[in-house]
This record gives sequence, C-alpha cells and structure tokens, in this order.
Amino acid sequence: MTSKASGFADVPIPFNVPSELVIDFDYFHPPQIDQGDVYSAWKRLHEGPDIVWTPHNGGHWIFTRAADIKWVQENFQIFSHEEFSIPRVTNKIVMPPLTVDPPLHSRFRAVLNPYFWPSKVHEMAEKARALTIGLIEALKGRESCEFVSEFARVMPVTVFLGIVDLPLDRRQDFVEWASNYIGAADPRVRQIYLKKMSDYLAEVLKERSANPGHDLLSRIAAWRQNARYGGEHEVFGMAMLIFLGGLDTVANILSFTVRHLAQHPEQRRRLIDEPEIIPQAAEELLRRFGLSNTGRLVKEATDYKGVHFAQHDMVMVPISLSSMDDRLYQDPLTVDFGRNAPFHNTFGNGPHKCVGAPLARAELKIFLEEWARRMPEFCIDSNNPPITHSGPVNGVSRLNLLFSAQS
Repeated sequence: MTSKASGFADVPIPFNVPSELVIDFDYFHPPQIDQGDVYSAWKRLHEGPDIVWTPHNGGHWIFTRAADIKWVQENFQIFSHEEFSIPRVTNKIVMPPLTVDPPLHSRFRAVLNPYFWPSKVHEMAEKARALTIGLIEALKGRESCEFVSEFARVMPVTVFLGIVDLPLDRRQDFVEWASNYIGAADPRVRQIYLKKMSDYLAEVLKERSANPGHDLLSRIAAWRQNARYGGEHEVFGMAMLIFLGGLDTVANILSFTVRHLAQHPEQRRRLIDEPEIIPQAAEELLRRFGLSNTGRLVKEATDYKGVHFAQHDMVMVPISLSSMDDRLYQDPLTVDFGRNAPFHNTFGNGPHKCVGAPLARAELKIFLEEWARRMPEFCIDSNNPPITHSGPVNGVSRLNLLFSAQS
C-alpha cells in the first residue's frame, strides 16, 4: 500500500513511511542553497525529526544526527555499502573495497593500503609541500586568483596523478570527468562521464598488465593474478574508486578551508603565531566541513527509533550533519582551534573508513603551514562571492580571492 507525496514530488510513499517524517528535500538542490552556504542548507534538517524521508531521487531516508549516523556506519550487516549511490542506478559499478562489506572488504583494502602507509604518505607529503610552495610563490605579486582552479584542483590532484602514474597534461580532463560524474543529478549526464572514465581506465589497466610499474594502478591491475581474483569488475572497480576519490576530495577540503580562513583573519594570525596548533586546527577544519552524503542499502528489515526500515530501502548518512550536531559538539558551527572534539567522521567510520585519509590529513596540514606564512593577507572578492554545491560530495565551485586587506 502506497500513497503519493503531496505538494512537491509525484513519488509513491512506501507503506512504512509515516507522513510526519516526509520532507521536501532534494540533496542535489537543498532548499535555499542559492541564498547562502551549502552547510546552512543542510543544517536546517536539524530543526526537524532525527530521521526523515524524502521522495526525491528515488525516495530515501536521511539520518540527521551524529549518533545515528555512526550507528548506521557501524551496522553494515543491515545498512550495506553494496549500493551507495542515490538515486540508485541500474548498471551500478562495483567499487571494492567501498561497495563490498566485510569479510570480503579486507581483501580489496589490502590491495590499496600499502600506498597509504606512513612511509609512503611521508614520501608523498614532501612532494605535496614542494608543489604547495611553488603554487603559492607563483601567486605572489598578483592581486587575485580563483582558488579552486588555480590551487585546490592542482596540488592534491598532481600528487594523486603521481601515485597512479597518469599524465599531468590530462589533469583538467580528469577533474572534469570526476566532478561532473559525482555532482550530476541527471543520470544521463552521469553516464556520459562514466563512459569517458571507463574507456580511459580500461586502456590504462590493459597497459599496466602488460607493462607494470610501481604505481597504484599497476598494483590494482596485478590483482588479476591473485588466487582470489573474482573477475574483471573487481579490477575496474578498484581503479574507478581510486580515480574518483583522488580527484575530488582534498580539493574540496582545501577550498572550504580557505573560504573559512578568508573570513577569519584572527585565525589566520594564530596559525602564523602558533604553528604548533596546526595539527589540531586541521582536525577541527575537517570536522566542521564534512563532505560526503552517501547512501546505504537496507539488506534486512529492521526497526530503529520507532521507524521501520524495509528491505531495499535507501538510507543517506550525511557527514556534514554529523559534524554540525549540537548534541555532540558545543557550538558546532564555530571553528574552534582549541576544541577537544571527541569524534568526527569526515573520513567515515567503521570498516569503510576512507583509505586515503592519512594523505588527505598530511596535505591539509602542509597547506596550512605554507599558506599561512607565505600568503597571510587575503580575503574573498565580494564582487564574485563563493559558489558552493551539494550532492554526493559537498564542494566549492568557485572561490575568488583578493590578495590585499581590502574586500
């Protein structure tokens, strides 16, 4: 038995969804996002129930509170990572280890882990520092820049391309493919960019099998020779996961960080005068600007907090709402470099925690160290205000900076 959502979407409401939990919320276009910040648009959900359901994007639940989001992440037997795209796709790509639950998850994680061990991260961090310094020095003497295209999508992406040994002269193509695939609400647009990435990666993986190197894609291609190899979809899926994650995540972390620092000169000064606080400042910035809004597939019917989740329901766990939960953090919207935060799950929680988190942390710390002392005076160009966007990953589309004390 179903009913229709009234007033905002012609989508059937499942029998197990109470009408008082139905809201009008499209996570690609949250209400009032055009009037301000993407996080403000999401934060409004804290004014309602802890768990809500929206008929948009195929219909799905949204968990709005940190404790419940953590519970979902840890209970993968019920809330599976097997499907994480909302809306659900018919020709889904298996992307292990992300879309594989334990115990199989660990075998694919073991393929990727060595490239993010401390010794490897240290090696890549030195490259990130050299790149950061070079990019900042190139900006000196200029009056302005567009930070997203001129820095955020250059430094971390260049480091990533070194890890996978892909050509630097294709950087802009790769970023365009990944950002359009991740951010497109229209499944037809997603398919266009999926094909571009799929065709390219298929050729690269074929070449890496024939002529292996010491890069991560060569290691992924070598999975074909493993006794536990289960099919080409595993190799292709691991490559696609790394490709998407390496081209988008840190770029958005850096962009939200710089937008914040541009608005808070007193915190910029603290980073200069008290460099010892940078590691804690980095964690606080990571907490405040959670990025991912991913889905889970309900594998078996379950009841939680008076809500019945039917088998095959889709559930969303927005990390940004966890980061802004006043039940967990005092004054959560404030960036407090002295905060002794008990927990943040910007990189996830449970077995599916982001494999690249150690490198992302290192890159953010390096950025704060070098940018603070080399580019202390900057502000947002008030004639070209920042543009943020929502979707599977919260991000910054445009961030124009002025290198002066005047806005």
